[in-house]
Amino acid sequence: MRPIVSKLFRWQPSRETLVALLAGGVVIGLSAAMILFKNWPWASIAIRDIGQIFLVGILFPLIFIHRYGKDWPEFGLRFNKWSLFLLINLVLGILLFFMFLSESPPPADFRLNAPTLWSAAFVMLALVFELIFFYAFLRTLFEQAFGIVPAVILTALFYAFHHIGFQPEYGKLIFVGLLYAIIYRLGNSALLIFPFFLGVGGTYDVLIQSQKVSPILYPEIRTLYLAVLFLAIGVYVWKRAKR
Repeated sequence: MRPIVSKLFRWQPSRETLVALLAGGVVIGLSAAMILFKNWPWASIAIRDIGQIFLVGILFPLIFIHRYGKDWPEFGLRFNKWSLFLLINLVLGILLFFMFLSESPPPADFRLNAPTLWSAAFVMLALVFELIFFYAFLRTLFEQAFGIVPAVILTALFYAFHHIGFQPEYGKLIFVGLLYAIIYRLGNSALLIFPFFLGVGGTYDVLIQSQKVSPILYPEIRTLYLAVLFLAIGVYVWKRAKR
């Protein structure tokens, strides 16, 4: 019984716990800064795309994991059981899609055109940031310090409040954060939620369901430069890992 309880709840904070808390705070702070620059679109975009998504959300966690000798599977970034996990992921995504269709069908003026597809592509790249930063990086370090249950709750809170600058729907987003964090932890694999389950939830909510999300400005150019940056950091980490 005691080993089970120690997995669910513990108190072993470390320097890495402080790193996770500070990183989460920076991501929320950058989102809040977007409000200050809402009348300067490209300044707000730079804060979101370069500061929050790429530098703090993608680059920092991957370099941290690699530099401090952490194992990628420890953070759920692994490919074992990939076929099973992807199948579960796909089924969850399909079920979620039909639930959305029944509860919040697309409005009559919704069009699946080029701007919509570019916006969906940008959302998918932003979801990579959420996957790595919140569900892989923060949740793992919080679990090592506090156990599974507090880690899931803390992850959901940081996930919800990092939307302060562009989608302040905290009640709904806390529930979403809990859902994805729990599913991720069940198999400790990113492949349980990405790309289908997380992709359907994120794109449908942003493009169709949400009433408070800020419009995605210039999705074409933002998608292209984020894709290039993601590819560059992926190649960099892969080469460093091989060495």
